Amino acid sequence: MNQTKEETDLKKCVLIIDSAQPTGIIANTASVLSITLGKYAGNIIGHDICDRQGGIHLGITKIPIPILGAVADKIKEIRKHFLSLDREDLIIVDFSDLAQYSKTYEQYETAMLTTAENEIHYRGIALYGDKKLINKATGNLSLIR
Repeated sequence: MNQTKEETDLKKCVLIIDSAQPTGIIANTASVLSITLGKYAGNIIGHDICDRQGGIHLGITKIPIPILGAVADKIKEIRKHFLSLDREDLIIVDFSDLAQYSKTYEQYETAMLTTAENEIHYRGIALYGDKKLINKATGNLSLIR
């Protein structure tokens, strides 16, 4: 999905992470969410570039990714809100305690299959989609510092 600059100017990406978590968990959550987001919103990664000596530097994100803080219940509420919109142009990635505590992906899959949604505790979510829509739902959240 190649998008023009005008189209990407209408998009926004944010990470919303449980700010009550220790710094290491916050950093890990941001990493996991970002990697998955990069897979599904591939148009946010720029092309590789060269420095003056010809050294290659792999492309990085072309858009800012603010990391916002919220309490766990608020994260769940925002996730539920965006899922209810049922928009194809919206990417929602979540990272939960089940994923954090699983030692393998198979263990995580089994845990998810046997856990009701209301029992899942989200460490964070990533959102990518319409800038106005995301701003409206997340504008009152502060950056994690």
